[in-house]
Amino acid sequence: MAKIVLAGGTGNLGHLLLPYFKEKDDQIVILSRKKMIKHHPGVEFIVWDGLTEGDWTKSLDDADVLINLSGASINRRFNRKNREILYNSRIQPTKLLAKVIERHSNPPKLWVNFSGVSIFNGASGLQDEESVAYGKDFLAKLTQDWEAACLHSSTPNTKKVILRMSPLLSKNSGILEELIPLAKLGLAGTIGSGNQMMPWIHEEDFVRLIDWIIRQEDPAEIFHACSPNPETNKHFMEVLRKAVGRSFGLPLPTPLAKLGALVKGTDSSLLLETVPVTTIVTLKNGFKFNFPYLHDAIKTLIK
Repeated sequence: MAKIVLAGGTGNLGHLLLPYFKEKDDQIVILSRKKMIKHHPGVEFIVWDGLTEGDWTKSLDDADVLINLSGASINRRFNRKNREILYNSRIQPTKLLAKVIERHSNPPKLWVNFSGVSIFNGASGLQDEESVAYGKDFLAKLTQDWEAACLHSSTPNTKKVILRMSPLLSKNSGILEELIPLAKLGLAGTIGSGNQMMPWIHEEDFVRLIDWIIRQEDPAEIFHACSPNPETNKHFMEVLRKAVGRSFGLPLPTPLAKLGALVKGTDSSLLLETVPVTTIVTLKNGFKFNFPYLHDAIKTLIK
């Protein structure tokens, strides 16, 4: 039985990890900005603000793993106010954890800090964990700063791992929750040119990958949480429509995609920017994806 601390563990990713670790009888501590009611034995909720030290730091005592999931949703317009929200919700908790771990007498053995494949936004050619062709847009620069807040800290007694998340294919959240109803209505056509690359990972492979990283004797510094087989937007939408039994999807040209994003209060780059990302470190080190191909992944989730 391991002691696992989830910082910011009440979001969608935390909701996937919690039952997985509970089934393994791990001791789970969740650091949350909100006061939560305890419903399950073996799960402890502790309030923190992600900004200041406090009694929550004691939760790191004897921890086997700290997983930092902190970060506000990127599904918003990238105006000045929202950029500040996105930056602070990621960088400040990470810097705080680094500061506490640096001085802790008995820090976690492993620190998994989440990041994003958006570090490669707009890159030319397929990028993996060994690539450094980082993008230059807001999300790419934010992700670089996020990773630096973790990696540039001095934690000699804590192994650090960066996990770059791709869009998650899940039954109850994420892109499929929004796209499946549209596909059934015949609206999930190609967005923009359709050539933009879309990395992805099935929810089952996501939790398995976390568990696999934790069990590695000496894990690599960076992993990509994505299928080794990214898809173009055009093919992604085709596979989705086929899975719901629709042969046609109304396309969304670039001007309409930008207008739609404005109306919905999100940033059009999330629809139109290419993110050409794959993974090689997971495969080289022996992780086996249950869902490496999009067709099988979407088919099982829609069922």
